[in-house]
Amino acid sequence: MTFELVDLEALGEKALQDFASSMAEGHDREAGFERAVNRLVSNVEFTYAVAAKPAHREPTMEGTVAIWSKMIAICDLVAKEVKNLERQHSACKASFDRILDYRNAAEKRRELHS
Repeated sequence: MTFELVDLEALGEKALQDFASSMAEGHDREAGFERAVNRLVSNVEFTYAVAAKPAHREPTMEGTVAIWSKMIAICDLVAKEVKNLERQHSACKASFDRILDYRNAAEKRRELHS
């Protein structure tokens, strides 16, 4: 079984879809929001870990760069979503920073293989 870039992209899209669904439910507004954001950050962490495995095994530099580039794009999408909510929810700041940490780590790995 091989893991492909579309699988990585699907993980990122699923994380955003789950987040949007959680936000739409809007149970206990602030507590529910924090849980949804924490889950989104956990999904980014999971996606990063998943990306690291095939990147480590990838035989070509171009393939490795493509994996980390996809991870950067996922982090950018998630960060944009969280940044938009930061104005309304101050609790987003730490989550936004954590997502940027993963983005920067992926960027370093991409640059390393470029």
